[in-house]
Amino acid sequence: MIVLIQIAHSLIYVLAVLCILGVWVFALTGRARKLLIVTLGGPIVIGLGLLLNDGECVFQSWARALTDTPEGVWSRDLLFLPEAIARNTPWIFTPVFLLGAVLALHRIGRHNRLNA
Repeated sequence: MIVLIQIAHSLIYVLAVLCILGVWVFALTGRARKLLIVTLGGPIVIGLGLLLNDGECVFQSWARALTDTPEGVWSRDLLFLPEAIARNTPWIFTPVFLLGAVLALHRIGRHNRLNA
């Protein structure tokens, strides 16, 4: 079961990174506007999951429960990331996502004002 969690979490991690890249593609070029709701929504849903789970990834909680790992000790829930990066991912990606989202929304606002 832990392998399924690792695979699912790794796929979600890759999709989240692609979402953040998609936000930045739109913010910088104006391309892929039709995908913007998805690229914005994915990281927002992940962020809500973190908020509702006291700042901890839901997959980390499940992995720890399945492996009987004590509270506060990291359990491998991603296939390819070292612990130091996995633990700090929210601190790394949140500012990058938020800046891209603000720039994307600015681009939409500017486009709407120019075409009004």
